[in-house]
Amino acid sequence: MKHELWTSGNCVSLEEILNARENRVKIQQKMLQKAPTCLLSFTLNIPGPVKVFPYTKWAYEVGSSIISKGVSLLNGDVLEQFEAKNETGWEGFFALNLPPEEIKTYLLEQEEHHPLGRLFDFDVLRTDGSKLSRQELGFPERTCLLCGNPAFLCGRSRTHSAQELLAKEIEIMENFFVFRLSNHIGLLMQKALFYEVNTSLKPGLVDRLHNGSHKDMRLSTFINSAYSLTDYFCQCVKEGLSCDCSKKELPLLFQKLRGIGKQAEKNMLFATQGINTHKGIVFSGGILCAAIGYYISTNSKDISSENFLLSLPEICRCMLPELLSDYLTLTPDTAKTNGEKLYLKYKITGIRGEAKEGFPLLFNVGFPLFQAVLKKGFSLWQAGLITLLHYIACTEDTNLIIRSDYQLACKIQKDLQQFLAHATYEKQLSILPKLDAFFVSRNISPGGSADMLALTYFLYFIQNIPCPFL
Repeated sequence: MKHELWTSGNCVSLEEILNARENRVKIQQKMLQKAPTCLLSFTLNIPGPVKVFPYTKWAYEVGSSIISKGVSLLNGDVLEQFEAKNETGWEGFFALNLPPEEIKTYLLEQEEHHPLGRLFDFDVLRTDGSKLSRQELGFPERTCLLCGNPAFLCGRSRTHSAQELLAKEIEIMENFFVFRLSNHIGLLMQKALFYEVNTSLKPGLVDRLHNGSHKDMRLSTFINSAYSLTDYFCQCVKEGLSCDCSKKELPLLFQKLRGIGKQAEKNMLFATQGINTHKGIVFSGGILCAAIGYYISTNSKDISSENFLLSLPEICRCMLPELLSDYLTLTPDTAKTNGEKLYLKYKITGIRGEAKEGFPLLFNVGFPLFQAVLKKGFSLWQAGLITLLHYIACTEDTNLIIRSDYQLACKIQKDLQQFLAHATYEKQLSILPKLDAFFVSRNISPGGSADMLALTYFLYFIQNIPCPFL
């Protein structure tokens, strides 16, 4: 993640820091006047003159979540809560109805074992304002981040500079957030694949009700495939998060994805006993996961914001400027894959063309439609089915063409477009059994459209499910 972005903030003076400490004491005294059982004061241990930057804001939220969880686990209540979010450091104050020893023990365990625990400073005050110490509860003194000696000795003798300590803390925060975010986003892609295959009834496709036009695939095949690819999607996010480059250099990120994508395909085929279930989503899903990681790394903004969806297409376009370059030199002798042959004959670019242009069908058609259907009160699966029909009608779905023929695929799409232009959402859902019967009778499977549906679910989950690991 870009250090200059995630570690930048305003410097504060020593006088401001001392004034903040005095103000902290005043807040504590004021809250103690209301006689809670104990008072919890939460700050972060951040050395140096810059106390607040994006990493510390996230770390503060993590610490606040730990406090809330602890109070709940101990069956307590927060009687009063106050936050002071100043440039001298974010601080939280919690008046509790819990015995001070119980909540302090819980928080000390977090300081000892949580990946960010060394950054947390949880002070628990008794009703008389005295602090409960680590030693009183049998916990050892904190050790130095850098050398392992008692922290107070290193601090008193200034063994390490503030810059050295801050660099170590930044390393801890970066490792924590990259790991947690990459796992969260990768698991959301897994969830999207589960939702796609379980959405029923999908014309000609494997789902909960049938195997569609496939004799070699079933629901469990896709479940096993999704599990096998989860680590790959997490790794793609991590590559994006760790990419410290300009948009002009984003093709280098795609080159990394190609290498790990080849291994992901091998893992998929091993899990499915040689059946190609998700080759398309290895390509498109990996690109989107990396793009989201890059967006977070270079923006430090909430991925539920509107700017997030507006930025992703541009990131994808910058990543893939040369994606179709090898098509330009194709000849009848060199065209080997079905996709290459379709391009040579009909100029069809399929998912590669969609990705190169920044997934316009996904961002401008499918996902907005999906959201609109949900707002009408339809379920996620119903919205998915309606969106799938529109994808089948307008996607350059190479699977659809290969498993029928070009002319029949064009006719299917034209007829479906005319129907969808005037049909209500209820009528669109009602056509599914008839369309499925036709596809199965002709051995047609719109696999590319199914991949687009999975990406649609993925965007929905990204915007609506916050990272629970933070």
